[in-house]
Amino acid sequence: MKPICRSVLALALIGAVAPVAMASESPLSPNVRLKVQQALEANKDPIVRALAPKERSILLATLALDADEPDQALLNLDNQQFADDPLVALLEAEAHRRKAVSDVERAGDYARSVRQASEKLAAASLVPGLGEAEARLHAFADKLDGVTAGVPSSVLQLGSYIDTLFVVDKGRSRLFIYKRGADGGLTRVDDEYVATGSHDGDKESEGDGRTPNGVYRFVERLASKALLDKYGPVAFPTDYPNALDTLHGKDGHGIWMHGYAEGVGRRPPRDTEGCFALPNPRLLAVQDYVHPGRSWVIVGENIPFTDAKTPSPELASIHQAIDGWVQDWESLNADAYLSHYDKNFRAGKRNLASWSSYKRRVNAAKHFIKVSLDDMTIIRDPNAWPEGEIAVVEFMQHYDSSNFKDSGRKRLYLVRRPDAPWRILIEEEAP
Repeated sequence: MKPICRSVLALALIGAVAPVAMASESPLSPNVRLKVQQALEANKDPIVRALAPKERSILLATLALDADEPDQALLNLDNQQFADDPLVALLEAEAHRRKAVSDVERAGDYARSVRQASEKLAAASLVPGLGEAEARLHAFADKLDGVTAGVPSSVLQLGSYIDTLFVVDKGRSRLFIYKRGADGGLTRVDDEYVATGSHDGDKESEGDGRTPNGVYRFVERLASKALLDKYGPVAFPTDYPNALDTLHGKDGHGIWMHGYAEGVGRRPPRDTEGCFALPNPRLLAVQDYVHPGRSWVIVGENIPFTDAKTPSPELASIHQAIDGWVQDWESLNADAYLSHYDKNFRAGKRNLASWSSYKRRVNAAKHFIKVSLDDMTIIRDPNAWPEGEIAVVEFMQHYDSSNFKDSGRKRLYLVRRPDAPWRILIEEEAP
């Protein structure tokens, strides 16, 4: 037995480790488990052969512990090259704990003098600390089954001003990175384990330990001299809170992609103050994909993926809504134009009533309006919002009227309530 395992068992035996619940990660189905185990043991599938030996051993050991086979877990981890890895050490400690509990049970009445200590040992499961191992196992199963193949189904159209897309899936503890091609299509360039907020759910307030759900952009690069050690060698702030967050009363700030403190090689899935974090070597490996202002970030849980070639009915409905808005704007019919706005609409400090008054006054002084839109991005927010479905639409707008002419980038947040068409919830100038 390695020293770390003995120390954990000793702490448990004297009652220093409090009883804890099992990890919240849902177990693999029996069919998926069998498929994963067979693939890992055969070591023939290209997905398996691409794994580092330690990664494959960790997956096999995690499977063994899930099946309550501690001896097999220890056998899978029996490699001196893995000795310094904290996740390997914790897997070994849990396997030894289970063996010790089993051995005490076999001792029967002979062990009655240590019954209380053995009960504490039995309750002191280390499984909740093995969240990274479970997350990696589920990620491998998803990859083997093709669950996360393709592109996020929420990405409907990308403008030329977006270079890369970062997708933070809190439910899977994965960061997927995509690069936009000349044709507007996406190619996945990386898939990483990522740690997110220490508390589940969407961020609501400063200090709640949650990673916000939504659609954001990286806005800056912070070098190591400007960072505390806990953030690693480089960090990339996002534009949280955005206009949608503000509309819903969400506050807080400083949601970054960053690294680990020096000397820390692993972190559990839920372990940040609200940011999303990568191991330092992986952060440095992906940093060239971050282009402030041109790299967008989608954050959600268990994000669905689809074949990029599959047409989206949502895309057609959003284009129809936008085209109708433009046509009614050009018609100078204020009632028709304003019918495209949601009852909770906001544009800066203006609500629907003040926006309506403003637009009626402006349009009354015009003889014609011509509007054209191009270079459009459409992303359906994968998260649930109180109003219904939300889509972010950004484009270059060219406006010409009898007394004013302008071009600039605009961003709309569209909402679709049940049994209603898409309407504009937020309108703002895009940076």
